Parts: sequence; structure tokens; C-alpha cells
Amino acid sequence: MDLVTLAGLLLAFGSVFLSNWLGGGEVILLLNLPSAIIVILGSFGATLMQSSIHDASRAISLAKWSLFPPTFDFSFARSTMITLAYKARRLSLIALESDIEQLSNEFAMRAFQMAIDGDEAEELADRLHDEANRIHDRRMSSVTFIESIGGYAPTLGIMGSVLGLIQAMANLDSPEALGHGIAVAFVSTLYGQGFANLVVFPIVRKLSSYADQELLYNQLLIDGVYGIATGKHPQRLERELTSYE
Repeated sequence: MDLVTLAGLLLAFGSVFLSNWLGGGEVILLLNLPSAIIVILGSFGATLMQSSIHDASRAISLAKWSLFPPTFDFSFARSTMITLAYKARRLSLIALESDIEQLSNEFAMRAFQMAIDGDEAEELADRLHDEANRIHDRRMSSVTFIESIGGYAPTLGIMGSVLGLIQAMANLDSPEALGHGIAVAFVSTLYGQGFANLVVFPIVRKLSSYADQELLYNQLLIDGVYGIATGKHPQRLERELTSYE
């Protein structure tokens, strides 16, 4: 679990509640279920209208990365590629068939299997690069879905405030109830801004970073498999792969 994400969320929301408390505000006024419903569910519903259930499902699955991030160990991948390159040079490409089963990365396993099966090296590299780009495009499509939720949230917050004010105006004959109603009404605006800028957009930036790391990692694997398939000297291959970080 990514404790940095949790710490950031706690710090961000804690600063809001602390500022409210230091200003003499009541914490209970910041807790409003109707405001949360219109902002969170409303934003998700609006985003779903422009997308599909499939897009939403993939976005929710990708959002898990914010708490349980993927691991892209570039150093380990490079050392593994060099080890396999030496073995392929000493024995043969087919001799790596027993090694690919030990690779934990599905993309790498598929790439090596294609090479062992005799796919022409140039065609293999092109196909793998296309696949890596398609994976990245799917990731970014999910990131865009999540980002759209954050885009709608402030507007839904304003709508929630308007609804709250309409209800508050119904209590014009009761000044005390009117004041409380107006205070609660503006909580929706706070929820909309807070949900977008303290939750959604930071997560979007983090997910985008992970998606870019995954693309770079897959490119390292492709260059490694291509170098092994073409019989490139392991030392030369190692020098070329050192540029990946």
C-alpha cells in the first residue's frame, strides 16, 4: 500500500478541518451527506454519460494503483535481460524457453515467447511497440475518465449549493433556520472544489506517472528482447539499456 497517498489525503483534509476549527467554525457543518451525494455520484454519473460501463470499470480498476501502485524495477529488468542475452549467445534462443516461465511480467513472457517461436526480429519489435502503445493508450483513457469526474465536481458543487439555497429560502420566516441553511448550502461548493483538487486531480497525476513508467518499462523489455533475438553482444545491449530509468 502506498502510504504516501494516504498521508497526503489526511494532510489535505486535515488542513481544511483545522482551518475551519481555528476560524471558530463548527466541524459538524462540514459533514453533509446530501452534498457528498450530489458531488460524488453526480460527477460520476455525468462522466458515465460521456463514456461506457466498460470505460468506468477499467478506470476503477486503474484507480487502485493510487493505493497499490505497480512496481517497475528497471535495474532488475536490465540485469535479467543481460543474463538471458549471455545464455542465448552461449546456447541458443530456444534455450531461454525454460527461463521465460520464471518472468513475473506478462508482457515480457509474451515477447520472449514470440521471439522463441521464430518471429522475425523487426516485425516482432514493431508488433511489441504497437502493443505497448495500445496498453498506454488504454491506461490514459482510464485516466481521462477519472479526470473528467474532477472536472464536473466543482459544477455539481455549485448546483448543490443552489439547491441548498432554494431550501434555505423556504425558511425566510425563521432567521435562525435560514442562517443555518445558507451555511449548509455552501458546503456543497466546498465539497466540489475539495473532491476535485484534493482527491481526483492528484490521483490523476499519479496514475499518469505510473502509466508513463509502464510504457518506458515495456520499451526496455522490447529493446532487450529485440537485442537478444538479433544476437546483439550482451555488453553492447547492456550499454543501450542503461538509458532506461
